[in-house]
Amino acid sequence: MNPNEKVVLLSLIGKGIIENGGYKKAGYYFEETDEVIYTSLFGAALYKVLKKLGYDIVQWIIFGTRYSNWSELATVLEDENKEEIDGLVEWYMKVCEEEKKGISDQMLGQWESLLSSRIPGIRLLPVDPLNYDIYINALLKEFTEEKCKVMLDITHSYRHMPVILAFSIMVLKYIKEISGVSVYYGALNMGEFMNDIPANAVPVLKIDLISDLVSMVEGLATFDNSGYFVDLLNLLGIENTERTYFWLEMNRQPRSQLRQITEMLQSFSRGDDYKASIAGYLNDQLKPLLSSTLDKRMVERAKLFFGKKQYLKALILLYEGLVIGIGRKHGFNDYLDYDAREKIRQFIKNNDSVLFSDAQKETYYKLEYTRNAAVHGSRARGTQDTVEQLDSFEQLFKEAVKLYEDIVID
Repeated sequence: MNPNEKVVLLSLIGKGIIENGGYKKAGYYFEETDEVIYTSLFGAALYKVLKKLGYDIVQWIIFGTRYSNWSELATVLEDENKEEIDGLVEWYMKVCEEEKKGISDQMLGQWESLLSSRIPGIRLLPVDPLNYDIYINALLKEFTEEKCKVMLDITHSYRHMPVILAFSIMVLKYIKEISGVSVYYGALNMGEFMNDIPANAVPVLKIDLISDLVSMVEGLATFDNSGYFVDLLNLLGIENTERTYFWLEMNRQPRSQLRQITEMLQSFSRGDDYKASIAGYLNDQLKPLLSSTLDKRMVERAKLFFGKKQYLKALILLYEGLVIGIGRKHGFNDYLDYDAREKIRQFIKNNDSVLFSDAQKETYYKLEYTRNAAVHGSRARGTQDTVEQLDSFEQLFKEAVKLYEDIVID
C-alpha cells in the first residue's frame, strides 16, 4: 500500500488480562519499521506505526464490549508531551474503574470526546457480542465517503467478532469507496514460528492475501453474473484482454486471441494453488467460444449467458445463431453479411415445411416472436408467456438449442 493515502483503521478491543495491577503488555514487532512496541492494546501500536509510515488515518473506528479495556487507548498518547498526558490521567482512572463493571454510553462518549481532540477521527462503538448485524449497520452509518483503504486489526475480542467484521467489509466495499483491505494480527503465541524477530517479541502478521482473495471473489462474481472475464484474467496475470471481450460482445471473430487466452489458462491450471483451480474453471467456460463458425460461437455464448441469467443477450444470440447456421448449412456463402440475414429469414419462411418438423417449426417461430417482442417491447403474437413467465422462456430456450443442434450441427 502506498503511504500518504487515506486510510480507515478498524480495530476490535477486548477485555485484557490483568497483571501486576494493570493490563498485561506484549512487545509487538513491526517488520515495516523494525521496532518493538510494548502495549496491552495492539491497535494502539498499529495506529502509531501507520502514522510513522505516513498514512493519513482519516478514521479509527473501534468496536468493543462494555467491559473492554477502553482506558488503554490512552497509550496512543504516551509519546505526547507531559501536559497532554496529565490532562487525561483523571479521566483515564475513571474509565479504568467503570469498565470493570460495564462502561456507560455517557462515560464512553466523554472519553471519546477527550481522545478525539488528540486522535482525529477516533470513534468508540460499544457492541453486544451477540448482535451480529451491528457491525455492518454501524459501518454504513459511520464510514467515510472518501476513497480510502482499510486496515483491519483482528487481534483482540471474541473470535467470532473479527469474522463478522471482515464479511461486513466485503459488503461495504460495494457501497463505499474502498480501494483495498489489509489485515493485521498481533500473533501473541506464534513467536516460535518466526526466526527473524527479536527475542521474546510477538510477531505482527500483515495478511495481504485477504485483499487478493476479496478481489478474486469480485472477479469471479462479475464473470458468473455477466460473463465479463477481463478483471478475472488480470488477477491471474493475463492482461490486455479488454479488446478481445469487446469483440466477442460485438460478435466479431477474435479466435486467435481467445485461443491464446485459453492456452495460457490451460498452462496456469497445471499449478497446485487456488489460482490454478480458478484458471481451470475459467478455461472450461471459455473453450466453447472457440467454435469454428460464427453461429456455433453465438449459440455457445447464448448458453453461457443463459446460465448467468442474462436472458435478453441469450435470446438474441440464440436466434441470430440459428438463422446464420441455417443459412450456412443451405449454401448462403454471404451469411456473415448483415444484408444476407433477411434473405435467410425469407428462405426459412418459404421452406419451413421442408426445413422443420411441425414441432420444430413451432419452436422456430415462437423463438422469433419472442425475440422481436423482447427487443422491441411489442406484443408477442400469442407467445406472451415466454416474455412474462420465466419457466416458459427457459423451456423455449432449451427447445431452440436442441433445434439448432438437430438441424445445423453436422
